[in-house]
Amino acid sequence: MLGFSYYLDHALNEDDKQYLQSMQQHNFTEIFTSLHIPEDEPSQYATRLQELLEFTSDLSLHVFVDIDKNSLKNLPRGLTGFSLRLDDGFTNQEIAQLSQDGPIALNASTLSEQDITELKDFKADFNNLEAWHNFYPRPETGLDKDWFIQKNNWLKQLGLTTQAFIPGNKTLRGPIYSGLPTLEHQRHQDLLASALELTKYGVDKIFIGDPRLDPTYQTKFNDYFAKGILDLCLKASPNFPPYLVNKVLHNRPDPAAQVVRIVESRGMNALNEQTIQPLENIPRNVGSITIDNKKYGRYMGEVQIIKTDLPMDEKVNVIGHLDQISIQLLAYISANTAFKINYKE
Repeated sequence: MLGFSYYLDHALNEDDKQYLQSMQQHNFTEIFTSLHIPEDEPSQYATRLQELLEFTSDLSLHVFVDIDKNSLKNLPRGLTGFSLRLDDGFTNQEIAQLSQDGPIALNASTLSEQDITELKDFKADFNNLEAWHNFYPRPETGLDKDWFIQKNNWLKQLGLTTQAFIPGNKTLRGPIYSGLPTLEHQRHQDLLASALELTKYGVDKIFIGDPRLDPTYQTKFNDYFAKGILDLCLKASPNFPPYLVNKVLHNRPDPAAQVVRIVESRGMNALNEQTIQPLENIPRNVGSITIDNKKYGRYMGEVQIIKTDLPMDEKVNVIGHLDQISIQLLAYISANTAFKINYKE
């Protein structure tokens, strides 16, 4: 499940509404916001939250509000249609009571075995409990990957839904503007690769921490999570066959260790009735895209994406190269994986 963040530091405007609608249209279903309210603005933040809830209810976007014990008193009475992500100040008895009323997100990173025992003693409804990790604005303070995996595995064993953040890219949140990841090594990693990595670790909900995700990445996320298609970008490559551009392609069901073998490529070339002459026989670096020439006999026309550095081969032409961002996605192409190759915008 995908989610994103919207912050209450300004009144909801038309640009915000268009963004919320666009994210919903691209398969994002939940919103994270914060009610850590400055002392002089409690009524403003409460009004902005109400406006957000009114607008998102028509979009079927569910809102989680990050809140501490001090800010809870600033929630308008009778306000509904959202869930709480509890920060500091709540006892386990209070959490257990709140869990009887609906979904509650707890701080995954600080949740301990003693907390779980006490929540059970206080009759918490574990069906309504989720475990959400923090994001970390300051560089070098994000979570260690190995610790995160261990913690997440423990939370999953308890039957808890887990959540983590990756950065945005169009607009970063101040005052540091260094991204809002849960894992430190993902601070400058490709966003889709980061999301796929979290999925590999068993994370159930992946949220964009920063205020905005640009339209290109909205499409990439929708293509993968709604359609199962990875979007790869090609550097300028004049010899790249146009019949491969913007087509849904697949890796073979018996995946090779060193290359991605495009199932459809030999058939596509056969339709063109083209004899492929030896050309651009250069070393095949990671991210290179190749086509087998006539010296490979019946393999002529097979297109591959190179996953590990390989030497020059007179039977193989290099016809293009993926960009650096797309190279990060190669690790997630396995048996039968669908993908598209497009020129970089």
